[in-house]
Amino acid sequence: MKIGRNFTNMLEASFLSERERDDLKSGSLSVGDMDARVQIKTKRDIVNQVSIGEKIGLGHIELDGGVPNPFLEMSKDEITESKSCALEKNMTLSLHLPYTYVAASTCAFQESDRVIAVELQKRYIDFASELGCESVVMHPGSVPFYQAVGEYLKMVDESLEKTLKELSSYSDERGIVFHLENNTAFDTYGVYNSDIISIIKKVNGQGFQVKYCFDIGHWFTIGLPMHQKNFSRESIGKKPEDIVDEIPDNILHQIHLNDFWINPEPGGNPPFKFHPPLHYQKGFLREENLRNLSEKFRSKGVNTIVVETAVRDTDELLNAEKILADETQYLNEVFGI
Repeated sequence: MKIGRNFTNMLEASFLSERERDDLKSGSLSVGDMDARVQIKTKRDIVNQVSIGEKIGLGHIELDGGVPNPFLEMSKDEITESKSCALEKNMTLSLHLPYTYVAASTCAFQESDRVIAVELQKRYIDFASELGCESVVMHPGSVPFYQAVGEYLKMVDESLEKTLKELSSYSDERGIVFHLENNTAFDTYGVYNSDIISIIKKVNGQGFQVKYCFDIGHWFTIGLPMHQKNFSRESIGKKPEDIVDEIPDNILHQIHLNDFWINPEPGGNPPFKFHPPLHYQKGFLREENLRNLSEKFRSKGVNTIVVETAVRDTDELLNAEKILADETQYLNEVFGI
C-alpha cells in the first residue's frame, strides 16, 4: 500500500508572479481568481508535480482532470517528458477524469448527451494511456435534484450502467484500472455506498472490471443540511472509519483520503471546510481513526491511497509546500509506510 496525492489547488500560489503573490496577501486577488488564473498552468506542469511528490516522500501522483485542465491540448513532447520524469523517479500516475459540465452527463438518460460525455472521457483515457497512468477515476455524473427520484432515477442508473461498461472495457484494453467514485451530497446522485456498490456489482457481474474509489471525505458530506437536520459532528459518529466495513473486499484498489470539518459554532463562518489538512486533526479523522482506516484498507486489498487535501486560506496557500511535507510525514508514520 502506497500513499499518493492529488495536489488540487495546493501548488497554485507557487505559479503566481511576485505582484500576484502580493495581491493575494493583501486580499486584492481572491483565492477563486487566483485559481482561475493559474489552474491550467499548474496542472500542465506534471514534471513539477512529480518532483515535489518525490521531495515530500510520495510514491504516486493523481492528476486532477477537473475543468479547466490542459490535458487534451498537451503536445506529444510534453507527455513524453512527463512520462519519462515519472519513470525516472519511480512515481506511479493516475488520472482523475473530469466530472463537471459535459463530463457530468455520463449518467444522462438523454442518450445523445451521454454518448458525447463518454466520447470525451475516452479522449482523457487515451491521454492517461499515453502518459502511462495505471488507473483512472470517474464520478457517477450529476443529476438535477428534481430528477433524482422515482422513474427518472431508474433511467439514470441504466445510463450510468451503459457508461461503466463502455469505459471500463476501453480502459481495460489499455491496461488501465477503471474506478467509480462516490459523489458529494451536492451532486444529489451516487452519494451513498449502497448506490455505488450496487451498480458496480451489477456491472461486474456481467464480466466487467470496475473498482470503487471510495472517498471518505465525500461521504462525510452526508452531514450537510440537505441530508441531516442536525448539522454537526455528531451526525457522523465517533468512528466514521467503520463505514469501510460495508464495502466488499474485491472492489477496492485506489481510494481517496480527505477530511471534512464542520464549524462547531451555530451560524459560524465558514460553516464547514472541505479537505482540510489531515495532520491538523480538526475534522472527523483524528490519528486513531486513521490508524483504524489503515488496518481496514490493508485487509481489503487497497493498493493506493490518494490524499486530496486542499486549503482556501491565504496564509496556508502561501505555505502549501510545508503543509504538504508535514502532512505526508504524518500520514507515512500513521500508516506505517
